[in-house]
Amino acid sequence: MKAAEIAQRRKEITELLYQQNEMKVQELVKKFHVSDETIRKDLTYLAEEGILEKHHGKARLVQEKELAPVFRRTSQFAEKDKITQAALNFITAEDYTIGLDQGSTLALLAKKIVPLEKKQIFTSSLAAISQLANSQHKLFCFGGEYSPADMAFRNSGSEMYPDIQFDLCFFGSSGVKNRKGFCTSSLIDAEAKRRMLKKATKKIVLLDHTKFEKTSLVQVAPWSEIDVVITSKGLPLDYERMISAYAKLILV
Repeated sequence: MKAAEIAQRRKEITELLYQQNEMKVQELVKKFHVSDETIRKDLTYLAEEGILEKHHGKARLVQEKELAPVFRRTSQFAEKDKITQAALNFITAEDYTIGLDQGSTLALLAKKIVPLEKKQIFTSSLAAISQLANSQHKLFCFGGEYSPADMAFRNSGSEMYPDIQFDLCFFGSSGVKNRKGFCTSSLIDAEAKRRMLKKATKKIVLLDHTKFEKTSLVQVAPWSEIDVVITSKGLPLDYERMISAYAKLILV
């Protein structure tokens, strides 16, 4: 199944939940003409993104007032807290223009950036924007079509701020199992990430341990295009060797 089809189905599931608040697994199976297992994978993904809560045989929308502070609902919070703290240490006084990818880990990093000296920050993540909105930092959004499933804007245009060069860019990733680089489940998101990579002087990828247990359909770029990868101790040895051969590996 194509990544675009998966992303579209998850988007439609999210929209249905916004309309109905709650749906049964079997209702979704019949509507989308896919297997029970496929729908359960979709719901697991959306639950990890903080969109819904899974209950026996059904899914329930997380109300907006609960959804706003994404970092509080982040799975593996303690792990991601360590990862983002290590990421924060890479931001120097000379790093003024910073790019932030989407995802709950990046939203948590955005919260930690708030007290830093004034920066110029570019992102497509609504979750990151919500953390930075009332800070002293200059904040720019790439814009595009809003995706409730990702809590981010998807920009399919050929250029984003063509004259900007990032001092530093932080990236998230979906599953990297059986891949030789960092990944995403969206073709549009993959292109946006690649455009950010081309404009970045320093490139850092943040990965919690679950990303080594999941697969993704779209590889954004190989590890050789990344400067630093920050993840948790205990990652599979073959991935540790693979990543270390190309990038600086930080284990927290």
